[in-house]
Amino acid sequence: MIKREAEPIQALDPRLEEIDCPVGGKSFYDGTTGLLFRHPRHYDEARGGILAETMGLGKTLICLAVVLATKGHWPQIPPEYSVNQHSTRSEVGSLVQMAAVAANRERIPWKGYLSQDLDRCRTALEQNAITYIIPPPETRRSRRPTTVSPGKTIRTCAATLIVVPPNLISHWKAEIEAHVEKDALNILYLDDGEAIWTPSTSNLLLYDIILMSKTRLVEEMLSCSFNSPLEDFHFLRIIVDEGHNFSTFGRTNNAVSALAKLHVERRWIVSGTPSAGLLGVEASTAIQETLEGTVDNDSRLIRDILEDRRSSGFEIASNINVRKSALQQELKDLEKLGSISMDFLNLKPWSNKRGNDAASWKQYIMPADGKRKPKSLASVLESLVVRHRIEDIEKDIKLPPLHNRTVYLEPAWHDKLSLNLFILNLAVNAVTSERVDQDYMFNFKNRASLNQLVTNLRHSGFYWTGFTKDEVTKSIDVSRKYMEHKMLSGKSEHESGELREGDFNFLLRAIQVGENILATPSWVAFSAAHELGLYIEDFPDDAREAWSLCQDEPSYPLIMGASQVTRAQHHVDTHLYASDPASGLAALGKSTMEKLWQSLQSEISKSEEQLDHDHHERSPMIKKRSPQKSKSVLISTSIQKPVTMNKRTISRVKANSSTRKHSTPNSNEAMLKDKNNAAEEQKKVSKPPALKSAMKSALKKPPVDSIDSSSVLSKTRLSGTASAKLSYLLDRVISLHASEKILIFYEGDNIAYYVAQALELLGIQYLIYTGSLSAERKSAYIATFNATETFRILLMDVHQAAHGLHIAAASRVFFVNPVWQPAVEAQAIKRAHRIGQTKPVYVETLVLKDTLEDQMLKRRKNMTVQEHHKAEKSLLDDDVMAQLIKDADFIALLPEEMKDVRKQMAPLKEPQRLFGRVAVGMEGGDPDKDLIFPEGMKGLKGRKRKRVA
Repeated sequence: MIKREAEPIQALDPRLEEIDCPVGGKSFYDGTTGLLFRHPRHYDEARGGILAETMGLGKTLICLAVVLATKGHWPQIPPEYSVNQHSTRSEVGSLVQMAAVAANRERIPWKGYLSQDLDRCRTALEQNAITYIIPPPETRRSRRPTTVSPGKTIRTCAATLIVVPPNLISHWKAEIEAHVEKDALNILYLDDGEAIWTPSTSNLLLYDIILMSKTRLVEEMLSCSFNSPLEDFHFLRIIVDEGHNFSTFGRTNNAVSALAKLHVERRWIVSGTPSAGLLGVEASTAIQETLEGTVDNDSRLIRDILEDRRSSGFEIASNINVRKSALQQELKDLEKLGSISMDFLNLKPWSNKRGNDAASWKQYIMPADGKRKPKSLASVLESLVVRHRIEDIEKDIKLPPLHNRTVYLEPAWHDKLSLNLFILNLAVNAVTSERVDQDYMFNFKNRASLNQLVTNLRHSGFYWTGFTKDEVTKSIDVSRKYMEHKMLSGKSEHESGELREGDFNFLLRAIQVGENILATPSWVAFSAAHELGLYIEDFPDDAREAWSLCQDEPSYPLIMGASQVTRAQHHVDTHLYASDPASGLAALGKSTMEKLWQSLQSEISKSEEQLDHDHHERSPMIKKRSPQKSKSVLISTSIQKPVTMNKRTISRVKANSSTRKHSTPNSNEAMLKDKNNAAEEQKKVSKPPALKSAMKSALKKPPVDSIDSSSVLSKTRLSGTASAKLSYLLDRVISLHASEKILIFYEGDNIAYYVAQALELLGIQYLIYTGSLSAERKSAYIATFNATETFRILLMDVHQAAHGLHIAAASRVFFVNPVWQPAVEAQAIKRAHRIGQTKPVYVETLVLKDTLEDQMLKRRKNMTVQEHHKAEKSLLDDDVMAQLIKDADFIALLPEEMKDVRKQMAPLKEPQRLFGRVAVGMEGGDPDKDLIFPEGMKGLKGRKRKRVA
């Protein structure tokens, strides 16, 4: 990188190809224009390029090393402004002043040599920084007197400007603190949450690095209320992290406009994925499944993957649709590369202006008639991209092994019901719409709704409560009426009169599936209350009926919703030292459930009123639709985004790890004393700073049993859940979280909150990293998870993981649903498997066996790179996957499961104690007290900025 910056080589014009001349010697041929040149044309390569290092192998550290190696180096004055720049003094300067000017003019890196005690010399050098003037634009001649602008004075500056996404500010800070010696670099941090203005022009010269967020850069450079001091400098270097997001082609955006206003000598884009089609093979190695007991070698994996890509080329050539899709993706990639080359890196000759040997990127680089132009493109890539080879990296850096496996689970009863409901939805719609017109979900006009339906279908593989009893009943009624109508109709089959035998049988099966679902009391209760279903053993007998979520006779084990279990647990845990901790539990359960059903009944009434209103407000076109083409009632529900029941992203409880004494019978004074002591302890805990508090491990002491072993409450256990994936995940978390940190990737916020509810019941603290968080809170969550032992579980939206985050503290990674895009999955895995990781990384992807997601994963593994690009935005863009969804069949429901509640639940390997395991009093405290907020960030959002010297 430094060599490219300091000594850019003269490279042959990429439009020309050196050939042997018929009369001897060499000539240079432009294959596009057909021109032959006797002499070559050369251009300087860019002072910079694209650092496209493999994900997780230290791109940040490479950049910091470059900055340290060139500390104090000064940029050159641009040649077009270097004429007549030596000003004449009005009087003879002092020796110090003349020496300072001479040193700066020769661009001597004095910052690395002058010690702090030479204040006079340093001051003289800073005050005599080299400047140049950008002349004003030419104005039209006019007879009227005009004021001639003196031009804009620009000062050269040895600083490096680093622009990063807002959520990576804390990552860069952490890397600098960990790997750069104290006082080695003078750094200015400017985030969009900072409550200060950029320092004045004179003070900016003091810094070696100006680290700022992309949001702050745009705000600084495009503000109408003031001129940013950044515009007054010619910086040595700019580094744009995740810079592929800055590229455009034939258009502009705020980020590109902001960058265009800066004066910089050396320019770098940092991105492991500069373009979707340029994603390296490390993405494939990250998602490669490893066999049990083996550790795959990266070099061998890479050879196998490359061989697969080469062999798939023959299939692409013979498949017109795939070839067309591959070409479209290639065009997008090349447009993005062209934008980076011309607009940001100023690469010659592509950035030349008209009349100055301008070169057309489209004409020389973009494929024409399906044919690539590899020679020009290879020349461009060679001049821009900096990247180590895998075999070279392995000589110096050895990452811990990466184990990746797919865990196939048998669907639990409620998993089957949820998935079958979506298939019922599609089946009834396909048959009753007769697969024609806009009523048919797979009609192109319904694409947006169908995409949402498929997204919900995938989320239902974890847990789903989006359908109601009435909707299923109405859908069954529609199916029966449609069948009756067809049987009574005298039309011919060609006129859609008779039902085909396959459709007739499919509707009969759909009706049977719907009836089985309605006959399951637990499904009716979970869907009505939108609750995560839990199964509780040995719940106190006198309170069982009061807390049962099923309104019929309580089952064994007791079926409860997660919210109700949490409330019952809190009631008991706050009365542990009373003579009878279970006192009042039944009364609380009765009032809780009464309020729940009353609120649900109110919601149902409002919903019915809205449906009646919508029915009367329908357009005439909809009213005239024939009864045999009625849409499934479930369609409207299945295409809606699920309602998020809980939006907390940080746990408010933790394991009960304090030793407590049992209160004596009827000892109200003792109980009150314990409460007061607990309050005093809570005050003491809140006094230390956040960092000190966060560094204390919540796991140093095992939970102490504070319930008398003879009490029935000590036997109450969480024995299972309604989700096979959740039960498996809880088993793994319980067994691993004491020794390893865990990263759980999800798609859909409701999944995260279901997991969070279960973790809170077990007293396990967690953080949820979701897209709705502010930048400062995102930074705090990552910093806290990496640096402390308080939160050992991090739940993260998988689509938030593709932005350079460093989460090497985690050594266990779980995907609760298979990810459709391999690049997204690879990026997520590389958050943990990267430089800084000291443990082997184990990745598990949870899949329900013999379901649509199982078929989806198998299809994804067999797709070519080009097919993945075609279906990158939606799996429906893949014809094979779309057909699999159309042909989806119902999952078999076993008769014994319908009658036995125990066989309906997904059991935990070891039932977990419910009462006495969660510390009381945590809910009322500050949930953020254990978080590590980057200095100066907490609470600054929205404050007015203050100008500093």
